[in-house]
Amino acid sequence: MDLGISGRRALVMGSSSGLGEATVASLVREGARVAVHSRSISRSEETRARLGAELSLAADFSEIGAASRLVNDAVGRLLGLDILVVNTSGGGIGSLLDKTSCDYELAYHSMLRPALEAMRAAVPALRQSNQARVVVLTARSVVEASTNLALSSVFRSGVSAAARSLAVDLAPDILINVVVIGQFETAALQRFEEARAKLEGTSSGEVRENHLKEIPLGRVGRAEELADVVTFLASARSSFISGAVIRVDGGLVKGF
Repeated sequence: MDLGISGRRALVMGSSSGLGEATVASLVREGARVAVHSRSISRSEETRARLGAELSLAADFSEIGAASRLVNDAVGRLLGLDILVVNTSGGGIGSLLDKTSCDYELAYHSMLRPALEAMRAAVPALRQSNQARVVVLTARSVVEASTNLALSSVFRSGVSAAARSLAVDLAPDILINVVVIGQFETAALQRFEEARAKLEGTSSGEVRENHLKEIPLGRVGRAEELADVVTFLASARSSFISGAVIRVDGGLVKGF
């Protein structure tokens, strides 16, 4: 199937490793012209060169306005933008009762604010595209409560709500969808399992075993399995999908 992505200009936020990197690889395979982003220009450049992407960019989202500048930089160097993949960092494990006001502030600046900045900054360029797509990566916590991921629940839910609101505001010119991510074999999952093991006084192996018991498919996902869904949503073939919240989690979320 020709996805109709060849030559399309894409920016993938947080894409020097993990799920973002896999998304870059998938888009590049389909012929897209992709800008890689990391906080480190050397990491972005290494990923760009290895995957054959077009640009390497750097921005530290802890700085107010950095996400907007990143988008504007990508637009200027790609001479436009057709695809934006919004991917920001998580908020760490723990209950709201365990967190401080400083933790709330840091989580807002790492998860919600840069997503809002990026989507808003991208709109003028995306309006000029005849196939504009925004795909927002979020987490299970936006559809199922989790006390261990309380800050993620709060701020990633805000990202999801903003994306769905914009999907209405910007239709029919720009299609925007949210992808809810389950457990994938990445360094980020390993860090989460280690942190949770420390919190619970157990081992990361036991945490992984418990994860697998919760997933009906009996395994964690491969990064490329998530990337392929994102690539489809960024493609011409997703032309009647907007405002959707799509789970890619092996059946982990049990609710309707």
